[in-house]
Amino acid sequence: MTLSILLAEDDIELNSAIEEALQCEGFTVTCCHSAEQALDEAEQQKFDIALLDLVMPGMTGVDAIAALRRLQPGIGIVITTAFATVDTAVDAMKRGADDFVTKPFNLTTLATTLRRVQAQRQPALTLPEEEANKVFSALSNPMRRAVLQQLALHKKLRFMDLCRLAGVDNHTQFNFHLRQLKQSGLVEQNANKIYFLTTHGQQMVQFIAASSDE
Repeated sequence: MTLSILLAEDDIELNSAIEEALQCEGFTVTCCHSAEQALDEAEQQKFDIALLDLVMPGMTGVDAIAALRRLQPGIGIVITTAFATVDTAVDAMKRGADDFVTKPFNLTTLATTLRRVQAQRQPALTLPEEEANKVFSALSNPMRRAVLQQLALHKKLRFMDLCRLAGVDNHTQFNFHLRQLKQSGLVEQNANKIYFLTTHGQQMVQFIAASSDE
C-alpha cells in the first residue's frame, strides 16, 4: 500500500524537491502552495498524511490542523518550519500535529518520519485467525525475518540482491520463503519483479524492532 501525502509548501523550489524525494521513496504526493488549497484537496480525496509548512501566505499550517481533522479525522499531520522555537513546536502539537520538523531537513529522514507517523496512527493490529497464523509462521523463520530487515533497509530489491544480502546460496529454498512472505501479505513484487515491503510488512518490522529493544 502506497502512502498518500498532502503537501502544502509555498516555496516552489522546496515544494518540488520534497515531491521528488518522497516519490522516490514510494509515496504518492499531491502538491499545494497554500493551506487553503490543501483543504480544498482534502475535501476531494483521502490522504494518509498532511505535510504542512507553518508559515504560508494566508492560513498557516497550524491554523489548518483543526479543519483537516474535521475533514479527515484519521489523517496524520506533520508541520515543517524554518523558524522553530520550543513554543511553536508545543503549540503545533497541542493543536493536533503528530510531529514537528525543522528546516533544513534531510529528505530521507523526513520520509522515515512520515512512515513512523502513519504507523503510530494505525489502529491496533487485528487479524482473522487464519491470516494471523500465516503472519506468525512467516516471522518464525530467521531467513524470512532477514528478508524483511533487508527490505526495510534497502526499500526495493531484486531476487538475486536479496539472496546476496541475506547470505543465501539455495535459490530454490529462498524462493519458497519469499512466496510465504507474499502469501502472508508482508511482501509484494511489482511488474519489474522487484520486491518491497507492504504497509503491513513495514508495521511488522517496526514491531520486531520495538520488541527487541524491550
